[in-house]
Amino acid sequence: MNPEASDTSSFLRPFWTRLAIPPWLLSLLVLAVLAAARFNSAFGPPQARILFLLHILIMWTLPFLFLTRQGQRDIGLRRQGMTPVALVLCSLAGVAGGLFIFWIGMALYGNSPENWCVSIRDSFQLNQMLAVMSPAAAFAVIALLTISFTPVGEEFLFRGLIQQSFTLRWNAVIAILVNGFAYGLIHLLHVHGLWHDAAGFHLRLVSGALVVLLLAGLGAIFTLCRLWTGSLWYAVVSHAACNLAMISAIFRHFVH
Repeated sequence: MNPEASDTSSFLRPFWTRLAIPPWLLSLLVLAVLAAARFNSAFGPPQARILFLLHILIMWTLPFLFLTRQGQRDIGLRRQGMTPVALVLCSLAGVAGGLFIFWIGMALYGNSPENWCVSIRDSFQLNQMLAVMSPAAAFAVIALLTISFTPVGEEFLFRGLIQQSFTLRWNAVIAILVNGFAYGLIHLLHVHGLWHDAAGFHLRLVSGALVVLLLAGLGAIFTLCRLWTGSLWYAVVSHAACNLAMISAIFRHFVH
């Protein structure tokens, strides 16, 4: 028996195994569909913004839709318990990564549109929120969404499905590079890099490329948290801590 076929059969549910699509290719096809939804949520009509919520919810279902129970264990989804030391270290790693990305943006670009921190602020429509609620309430709403909503879905996809699929086919190093750069590239669609006006689509080439590199590095931190602990939930915690640190720094700088 082909060892790779055996790994695939224990990793993917039978329906997907019968399609004879290798896990690494299947994970990229899933990424492409979700990226299309994210693109439409960012650049489509206002009613298309619901697609962002829907595609994140779909990310939450990926391990249960595609993976066997063994596959879910392989990505660290079913690892039980958290140790205080690992929890603190993974959280601190996420905070350090988030604050570093914030500092780089402010140091290089200040308050200009080239700064991804400005793009993040605008993506939350922060000024509109502050017109109808207090800064504390706006922070609570944004923080709740960014620490409990996107980290779970994105970690299930990038550090779960994509990381393990590419590890099965090649090795963990290649998988880290693929999941990290995929994570960075998809954020060009709704965080910083690609933008649209009456003249069409534009790309902030230099700052956009820098965002991809920084987020790829951030993805590597989240992956190392998963590989070190054996649990995907530590990557989720690190991601949530990173988001909270970024949002806190953005509020501290832009809200007066």
